Amino acid sequence: MSLALAIPAAEAAVFTAGCAAIHGLRRQADGVTLGLAGILAILVLLFGIAATPDGYRAFQIDDALTETSLVQPTP
Repeated sequence: MSLALAIPAAEAAVFTAGCAAIHGLRRQADGVTLGLAGILAILVLLFGIAATPDGYRAFQIDDALTETSLVQPTP
């Protein structure tokens, strides 16, 4: 199976498994809602971090370069 077919097949399998899990837990709707909200919050944070244009990393590098112990004296 080529990669072009494997990815949609895997997505369909995950979607079907998720639907089956939600259907199986339909009597615990509050717990399912809380779990899905938690997953959504984690995904939003991950996508937010991924979309950030390396601002924090640049700050860390700049901060590390301005440390007096890391700056080498100029001759």
